[in-house]
Amino acid sequence: MRITYVVKYIAQLGGLDRVLTFKMNWLAAHGHDVQLITYEQGDHPLSFALDPRIRHTDIGVKLWKKGGTGIAARTWSYLRLRRRFRRRMGSAVALAAPDVLVLLTDSYPVIDILMSLPTAARRIVETHVERRAFAKAGDFSHRNPVLRFAARAYDAYMARHIARADALVCLTQADASQWPEVPRVEVIANPLTVEPTAIATCTAPRAMAAGRLEDQKGFDMLVSAWADVHRRQPLWHLHIYGDGPDGPRLQQQIADAGLDDVVHLHSATPDIFERYAESSIFVLSSRYEGYGLVLAEAMSVGVPCVSFDCPYGPADIISTDDDGILVPPQRTDLLADAIVRLAADTALRQAMGQRARTHIRRYAPAPIMQRWQHLFATVVQAPAP
Repeated sequence: MRITYVVKYIAQLGGLDRVLTFKMNWLAAHGHDVQLITYEQGDHPLSFALDPRIRHTDIGVKLWKKGGTGIAARTWSYLRLRRRFRRRMGSAVALAAPDVLVLLTDSYPVIDILMSLPTAARRIVETHVERRAFAKAGDFSHRNPVLRFAARAYDAYMARHIARADALVCLTQADASQWPEVPRVEVIANPLTVEPTAIATCTAPRAMAAGRLEDQKGFDMLVSAWADVHRRQPLWHLHIYGDGPDGPRLQQQIADAGLDDVVHLHSATPDIFERYAESSIFVLSSRYEGYGLVLAEAMSVGVPCVSFDCPYGPADIISTDDDGILVPPQRTDLLADAIVRLAADTALRQAMGQRARTHIRRYAPAPIMQRWQHLFATVVQAPAP
């Protein structure tokens, strides 16, 4: 089967880039003709290696590069970029001639174009984050009513295009319920992409977190909670791995709290599984998630996790007080309590970590990728609408 993925870029050392690369490589290794089309990759190297059988094309349309300084000039520039995107993407997809075109809601600003391309390919849309995270209405919730109305109209327009997909794939049932207008919604969790070679002993006084340094990931709340953890467990250190716009602000927050010696910011690393294995607790402090792949990855290495029970994903992955601990969203006091509880009890950490390794096997690659193959086959074989 010819399967073409359309992605903005694969340029970050994050879970989405890693999972997409893994899925494409798995499909190529199992006999499918896979192609990747990016549109903002440019000269940036792919953050994860593609199977050599996969063809990669970048059409070179950077939609964020709007020219001009005034609103009219920038709008005109953006419309020109959209036209260029439509023309180049149409040519690339026609040349690929896929049976299935896989699109991401990360391409939200051009999803209408992607859903309208003149191709016989069946279209599957993947979403890796909850609907409200990319809908524009939330960006104008505190602004004037005209902008709120325009944002809601824009979201409704894009939703009508997504509803034309042959299938929409969500990571959790909770997120799937947010798409009542889509005729076919499937729930397929992300697979674990790495078989760990080292297993955590959970003996070091070391906790870690990982993710892009931005508001969604809630590292500001984690630093606030760690001030309480440090008071009660002063020997423990927290290591945060990631890059992003909030880095300087977080570093200042750490300094202001007097935590420079125990809270450490590191750049994103391709050796994340080695960092899991060095740790004894993993903490997820996100305000929202699409899934929470880092939780599953840490658990596969035998690290017990403490997480906010945010929408969506952590409650699907963690069985609280069994293989990890869930606390109510944005309750930094309870987050600190849960971390201290594990920090104070090595036997509890190790027992939870062992159960985590066992339970997380349900996200092994083979059964999840077989579900993807089945989905591809059914949408291709279904009668044309």
